[in-house]
Amino acid sequence: MYSFTSRVRYSELAADKKASLVAIINYFQDCCTFESEDGDIGLSWLAQHGTSWMLTGWQIHVVRRPRYCEEIRITTWACGFKYFIGKRSFTITTLDGEVLVYAMSDWAYVNIEKGSPEKNVPDKELEVYGITTPIEERFDEFGLTDYVMKHKDKAVLKGKLVLPPLEQMTAEAPITITADNLDTNHHVNNAQYVALAKSVITEEINVRHFRAEIKRQSVLGDTIYPYILREDGKITVLLNDEEGNPKLVSEFYYK
Repeated sequence: MYSFTSRVRYSELAADKKASLVAIINYFQDCCTFESEDGDIGLSWLAQHGTSWMLTGWQIHVVRRPRYCEEIRITTWACGFKYFIGKRSFTITTLDGEVLVYAMSDWAYVNIEKGSPEKNVPDKELEVYGITTPIEERFDEFGLTDYVMKHKDKAVLKGKLVLPPLEQMTAEAPITITADNLDTNHHVNNAQYVALAKSVITEEINVRHFRAEIKRQSVLGDTIYPYILREDGKITVLLNDEEGNPKLVSEFYYK
């Protein structure tokens, strides 16, 4: 396991003075990249090997969003490797151990030069990350059993996201990718993808559960075509490319 502590900043807040969903994702992303850097398998290591870990899926469950100025601990651990796919769990807790947010994620080890999966994950990376039991098998340990029983229909969302028929969705204004959306891989960062999807939702919602699948990468100058479907307690946002291929499929549960 790897952890760091922080304090919720004003710049990370939603309108209700609590950390936004995108801020939560950025905390998770920072935690796993800090672990990589401290293990000497960070950006320089990956650049030397021409590889990168690309996030392909999020599942995030909000027990309580961190409040403004609250001190928090962000923790992550690798919980599975198979071929070029890695799985990673996350928590955000108070310094006293109260779980505020927990998450599961999927990652692909990619050869940047070829733009294809890289099956040979170096032994050093596997040794640094190790393998620990995933969060969904440790709810008792983290004091989440009561919460999970109350939200058992969503506590672990099973299966792949089901894309609604496009004719049931509402098309929104196209979005052009700018340099501010890109990360060190010159692709749209996964948190930026979520921010773009969230920007399509004009009403204020308190997201309790969120999941997303990243299907395709986007680069500078690409145009993304958003579609939205509102249902009771759930909003689905789809980001397509110009040919109608999904780039991001996301579900926001807010009850």
